[in-house]
Parts: sequence; structure tokens; C-alpha cells
Amino acid sequence: MKNKTSAFLLISMIITALLSFTSCYRYGHAEQQLLMMDTLSDENPDTVLTMLDRMDFSSMSKFERMHAELLKGKAMNKAYVNFTTDSVMLEVVDWYERHGNANQKMLAYYILGCAYRDLEDAPSALKYLNLAVDAVDEKDGDCDLHTLMRVYSQMGGLYQRVAAFENERIADSHAEQLAWQIGDTISALRLMRLRASTLYDALQQSEALMILDSIVQFCNEHGLPEQTKNIYPMRIKYHIQTKNATYADSLLRVYESKMGIRPSTRDEDIVDITHFYRKGLYYNLIEQPDSAIQMFKRLLQLINKRPLYTVSRHELREGSYQGLLEAYSLKHQPDSVIKYANLYCQWNDSSTRAKSSEHLLRYQLLYNYTKIQEQALKAEQKASRLRLTMILLVVIGIAIAIIVWSIYQKRLKKERQKQIATNKEYQLLLHELEKSTEELLLVKTDSERFQREKESEIQKLQTALAMYQDNEQSVEQWSDERAIFACDIAKRLHSLSSHAQKATPNELNCLLVTAQNAFPKFYANITDASKGLSHTEIIISILIRFRFIPSEISLLLGLSSQRITNLKSSVNQKLFGTQGAKTLDSHLMSLK
Repeated sequence: MKNKTSAFLLISMIITALLSFTSCYRYGHAEQQLLMMDTLSDENPDTVLTMLDRMDFSSMSKFERMHAELLKGKAMNKAYVNFTTDSVMLEVVDWYERHGNANQKMLAYYILGCAYRDLEDAPSALKYLNLAVDAVDEKDGDCDLHTLMRVYSQMGGLYQRVAAFENERIADSHAEQLAWQIGDTISALRLMRLRASTLYDALQQSEALMILDSIVQFCNEHGLPEQTKNIYPMRIKYHIQTKNATYADSLLRVYESKMGIRPSTRDEDIVDITHFYRKGLYYNLIEQPDSAIQMFKRLLQLINKRPLYTVSRHELREGSYQGLLEAYSLKHQPDSVIKYANLYCQWNDSSTRAKSSEHLLRYQLLYNYTKIQEQALKAEQKASRLRLTMILLVVIGIAIAIIVWSIYQKRLKKERQKQIATNKEYQLLLHELEKSTEELLLVKTDSERFQREKESEIQKLQTALAMYQDNEQSVEQWSDERAIFACDIAKRLHSLSSHAQKATPNELNCLLVTAQNAFPKFYANITDASKGLSHTEIIISILIRFRFIPSEISLLLGLSSQRITNLKSSVNQKLFGTQGAKTLDSHLMSLK
């Protein structure tokens, strides 16, 4: 392990030396250096801080400078360098709020929260830690779960400081779940110990010790003996508080052996300086106040020399003064008792802690309430947009329907006018035919030339009339059935169609009677029940037989041209077994 550390330090020193010869950081080059340092910040933040101190921030672009300041804040937090101001990180947060992705926003909020932690502004720290959590989607595959784990861990630390044990447990549990999820076993075990510590502080010692036992079992099963040494501090504290000096002494010796602590070990070489605090409590327990005083004073000397968070430094100082107060009480030295009693009171104001706890929890509740309100407002805005969209769609739909209806009515009117014009033209031809026929009869005795001219004219008119119908029968039928087609009811219906008027049921019934008398076999055929023609289909068949054209039938029955065509196809199929409407007229004319 030491060889790996030495090699890493050597590489870092080489990189630092290379940077010292670099005097100009052009756009792009500085960003490359920052990305390289970002990979070093987790393992060697001190080296990163040294490298950043040698960079000229003023020559960087705004993007590079913000990245450098964010990286510096991250390295300071890792190296336990306390923040003394929030101004720089506020600028960084403002930049990344506008230009950063979700992970960059989370990191910026997290570092600013840590800055407020060092500045003893717990509510502001909690505010930005909450914003860090809200900046990302934990389920997103790109989410930086490592940083998110640290955010929840810091939230747990804030709650631990004000003895908000339930909030601390929730935050630490979430951080622990993330640690297991990303495979960070060491962090997960550390967070398990924090969870045990939370339960211990909440006077749930048995549950806390059960967690410690599960840590030992896990470490033994997975070959992590080094991690078991971290469970001893809480066990030692437990036996001291329960006044079990024998077990406390035994555990202290085991812990010192695992940590490599010997009587000759210098204070500067002891990693866990809280060991002095527990050792002092033990000496007070066995009533060796001189040894206890020595332990607590050694701890006070180391507190300001070690890179500790402000909160941890205050807690250790408070514990040291309390231990010295108890030790001098055992020695019956009232002056020293009064001195350390005053110092202890200064560092441990229970009412201040209670107020801080109340303030912090009130802020968290307010934040949660505000967040719920924002979510409700967003939901209402979304619903409003949906309602507006629906209204617009309905309005557009109505407008389209009106336009389509208007176009349809115009086309219908145009088609009706066309039908009327056709019917009038047809009526005119019928009239001309009737007139020419009568003239022929009057002058039949006249010259043969005049007779031939009239016959030719009549044949032309008959041919023109036949063109209005889908009928291939000879135009000679006009002469044979002229009297029938010129009956009163036929004339009446032709007149109605030329004025776009619909025939009445009585008029249609009259036509039926006329057809029955004029064409009995035809009528019997189309009204045969086995044929299955409807009343409308019978009427259409008779109108066709009486030489009414489709446009006339459409107006007389009040049906569209397409509907008439469909009905003609049906009649053709039922009577003659033929598809389509084109041959129906010829077929009907063939029925005598």
C-alpha cells in the first residue's frame, strides 16, 4: 500500500514540476490541465491545490476559470481545508446553474453547502445540499452517484451535529444504499458505522452493537480484516459509559495493536486522534486523573494541527474540556474545575444546540413544503397548458368543421344548380320533341320533303335525349312510348325537377299507379317480393323507365347523386345479377 502511495506521489510531483515551467495557459490547454487534475482530486487533493495555486486564473476564459474554481473547492473539501468565504462558490453556482449539466450543478451545490458547513451556517448548508439532491435524477444512467452519496452523507453530518437523529438516520441510510449500489464497499461500511453511531447517540445501543457485529461478520466473510478495526472506538465508548473498565481496557489494547500505537509512537504519527479522547475517558473511569489530563491536553494540541472539519474540531474540543473538568474534579482542584467548567459551557450550550436543531429542522420542513408547492404549481401549470391546448384544438376543430361544411354546401349548391340546368335543358328537348312530333302529324299530308326534314329533326332530338340516359336501346322507343312519357304526372315531375323541388309522396304514388297501368309486366317484375327491392328502389326503377335522368331523380327524391348511383347498383344486382349501375337503364328498358 505504501509503495502505491509513494508511486502516486512521485507522479503527482512530476506533474507539478511540469506545470511550474508552464507560463501561458491558452484556451483549451488550461482545460486539459484541469481535466487531468480532476482525476487526481479524489486521491491527492493537496497536490491538486498546489497545482491550482500555480495557475494564472486571470488568463483563463470564464468557462475555464469556473471549472478551476469548482475543482479548487472540491480539492479543499477533500483536503479538509476550511472555507472562509462563500463569495467564490456563489459565483461558481450561478455560472453552473446557467451553463452546467445536472452533475456539474450537483457538485457546485454540494461544494457551496460544504462551504456553509465550515462557516457554521447550517441552514444555508442544508439548503444547498437539498438543491444538490434535486439537481439530478438518481435513476438517470449518467447520474454521478459517488457525489450524490457524499451529499447525503454531509446532510447526515449536519443532522448529527444538532442531534436530529431520525433525519440523520434517513440521510445516512440513503448514502449507504448508494454506496452499495456503486460497489464502494469501504464507504458502505463507513456509513454503516455512522448509522450505528446515530443509533448509539439516540440511546439505542443494542441496535448499534448489532450493526457493528454485522460489519465484523461481513469483513470476515469478504477478507477485509483492516475494516474491523474501525468498530472498536464505539465498543470502547460503550464499555466506558457502562463503567466496564475491564472490557474497555481489553478493547483499547486490541485497538492500539491494530492501529500500530505503541508507547514510543509520536502523537503526530497517530492517525485517529480521537483515541486520546477515549483513553482519557478510560483513565477517568479507573480514577487516574493525571493520565486522563495528559490524554486530553495531547488531544487539544493536535486538534488545530490536523485537517479537520470545523464541526469535528468543535466537538473534540468540547469533549476534551468536559474530560478535563471531570479529571480535575477527581483531583479536587477547584480552580481548575471552575476553569474547565467555564470552557466546557462555552463550547457546549445546550440551549443553543436545541435552537440550532429547531432552526435546522424548521428549515428542512419549510424546504419540503416549498418543494411540494413548486411541484403542485408545476402540475397546475401543466394542467392549464393541457386545458388551453384542448380548447385550442376544439376551436380549431370547430373552425375546420365550419370551413368543410361551408365548402360542402357550396359544392352541393353548385351541383344542384348544375342539375337544374341539365333538367331544364332536358325539358327543353322534350318540349321540342313533342312540338316537332305534333307538327309532323299536322303536315303529314304535305310534301314528302317537309316530312323527311321533320323526321330527321325528331330523330336528332330522340338521339340527344337518349344521351342523357344510360340506355343503349334504340331511340325508336321514344315513338312507341311517347304518349306514356308525356302523361300529366310525368310532366309534373319533370317540372318539379327543373325547379329543384322534391316530389311529394302523393305524386310518387300517382306515378306508381301510372306505371302499373302502362307497364303491368314491368311493374309486376320490379315489385315481386322475391326480388327484394325496397320502396325507394322501386320508385327509382319506375323513374328510369319513364326516362327520368339521374339529376332529375336526385332532386325529386332529395338524395345525393352518389346515393342514387349506389341504389341503382343494388337494383341492377337484385333484378339482373349485374354489378354496377351503368347497365341498369338498358336492362329496365328491356322489361316490357
